[in-house]
Amino acid sequence: MENPYKRKKEPLANKKLILEAAAEIGANDSWSNVTFQAIANKTGISKGGIIHHFPSKEALLDDLFDQSLLELSELITKETEDYPGIDVAYAYLKIVFSDIQDNHYLNTMNVILKGAVNNVHLCQKWKQWVTENLVTDFTETSVTSIITLLVADGMWFSDTLNIYPISLEQKQNILLQLKKF
Repeated sequence: MENPYKRKKEPLANKKLILEAAAEIGANDSWSNVTFQAIANKTGISKGGIIHHFPSKEALLDDLFDQSLLELSELITKETEDYPGIDVAYAYLKIVFSDIQDNHYLNTMNVILKGAVNNVHLCQKWKQWVTENLVTDFTETSVTSIITLLVADGMWFSDTLNIYPISLEQKQNILLQLKKF
């Protein structure tokens, strides 16, 4: 008798697919809607297959958050490599103010924000990431860098939560104004 289940086992591809589905569900809905069933429906991977990779929803969100922070770190690194001498805070600001329409990027930023706001453990990870990647010591950081970080965070929150309808042109004017500092 032939086994009707002939799906090729691709653990890395499946794990990536699970994380992408969770990010999309979390970005478009709320974290409460990121369930194994919703991911199974979206990916076609069984709940057992999802549990094989992530024994709990918390483990899934933790891994997704780590991946999102890594992706943000890579964007900042690329920005600082493309513009040698650029302040890390300004590189972060440029990324947040950019007109990236890539759904993966938008989901990544959404995951970080919603994760940090909704989960104390993820908020601690966010604080640690900020300390390791943006500001090692706020008492030693210039006021200009702190203002830059706060403006970036404010714009990021506004964009993610659709609070202020700020155009790309307005964002570019804000960047020019901040560059004068």
